Amino acid sequence: MKNKLVSDETLEAYKDRFEMMLKHQNTTEGDGLFISKVTAVSEQVDNLHVKATVGNFIIENDGPKELGGSGTIPGPMPMLLASFANCLEITALLYLSLSNVNVNSISVKAEAMYDKRSALNPKEEPFPGFFNIKYSWNIDTDEDLKKVDRILEKVEEVCPVKGSFNRQHKFPRKIHLVKKSL
Repeated sequence: MKNKLVSDETLEAYKDRFEMMLKHQNTTEGDGLFISKVTAVSEQVDNLHVKATVGNFIIENDGPKELGGSGTIPGPMPMLLASFANCLEITALLYLSLSNVNVNSISVKAEAMYDKRSALNPKEEPFPGFFNIKYSWNIDTDEDLKKVDRILEKVEEVCPVKGSFNRQHKFPRKIHLVKKSL
């Protein structure tokens, strides 16, 4: 018997959404159904401790201890790598659950080299941030490696965070000066 990695309700919700995506694909109606604006608003809590509100969620970060942060919660860069690992994991849970393979458990470890020279603001390589991002899967299964690998290749193709890393981005900005009355 196949082990359940996710609930039946989760699988049904995913199947329903996937069918809608297939039906509407790259149409204007599909754009309306599947493209949405996500907004994060960040503000200072104390010192380098900040919190961002994203929808109904609050995500907190702090600067690293060596730069004066508390060292009690992750900074934005480790959180970014964790988001990548979490996205791979969630996508794998869904795809493996929909496949005809028996997997008892799965985890993924993401690692990267982190160039912290962001204050230098280089105009050419090496750019600050992550490079040499790699990940490894740990899977408890008796299934054939090739079978599992085919599924994970698809997972890696469709992971939205990985897709976001691969896209070219523009970063337009605005500044709003707010004068607070005394």
